[in-house]
Amino acid sequence: MPSFSHEHAGAAAAFASTVLWGLSYVAMKFALESFHPLVMNFFRMLISFAVLVAFLPYTARWAKYQKGDWITFCLLVLCEPCLYEICESLALCRTSASQAGMINATLPVFTGIFGYLMLGERLSRLSWTGCFLTIVGAVWLSLAAVSDEHASNPLLGNMLMTAGMVVAAFYAVFFRRLSLRYSPMLIITAQSFTGTLFFMPSLFLPGMGMPHAASVLSWSCVIFLGVGVSCCALVLYGFGMRILGASRATMYMNLIPVFTIVFSLLILGERMDMMQWLASALVFAGVLLSQKT
Repeated sequence: MPSFSHEHAGAAAAFASTVLWGLSYVAMKFALESFHPLVMNFFRMLISFAVLVAFLPYTARWAKYQKGDWITFCLLVLCEPCLYEICESLALCRTSASQAGMINATLPVFTGIFGYLMLGERLSRLSWTGCFLTIVGAVWLSLAAVSDEHASNPLLGNMLMTAGMVVAAFYAVFFRRLSLRYSPMLIITAQSFTGTLFFMPSLFLPGMGMPHAASVLSWSCVIFLGVGVSCCALVLYGFGMRILGASRATMYMNLIPVFTIVFSLLILGERMDMMQWLASALVFAGVLLSQKT
């Protein structure tokens, strides 16, 4: 039997993170029934930090600080959790979980573009064609969407989700740089701490604050988002990125729409019409083509 190599561990970690992220869109739909998006993000960041801080004495031991790293850290936490979580949660208030998952398929494309612009990574003509098709497919998916009980304003929601993917692509570049000198768990601990402080004022803003009648299901989903997604999924993805590299690890993100659609159909009862399926197929085709060298 072939041995389970370090690279296999990285691939398994990246795969597991996509399952958790695919389920996160469904969990967020339930959580947002009781929580304001900013308040929900505060609690998921607080829960994540409470879990990760216990490992801080171990994770901080391997840090190798270099001059200027604090700037990269600031840019990283600005992207994730601050800007990305705002875009994602506001998007899920307006679009369906299945459509949000399909927009997530554009992440490898944006990562490839920013890798070319910021890191000098080369892209072939086929890759550029794939990038174009993916973006066209995402726009088509948004324009083909119609309002229903799962998506009150899908066009705006999908635009917010696309903005989140741009932010997430920047995050992947910054994370890759820092992961060479810091453990993924330490980086994510810093993210959770920053996110807790960033979203804390939402508890005191008018119309927000603590929900008075949050259901057990909503609280359970917030706990899952904090432990399973903001903690475990990010650590697994960071571990996979450190071993496989940013571009290879990000390719696993293509599986998120698959898991999201399956969970959305089974749990939420969402449906997509023929035009949306065709647009989704164009997104997938573009993603696959963008990986060609």
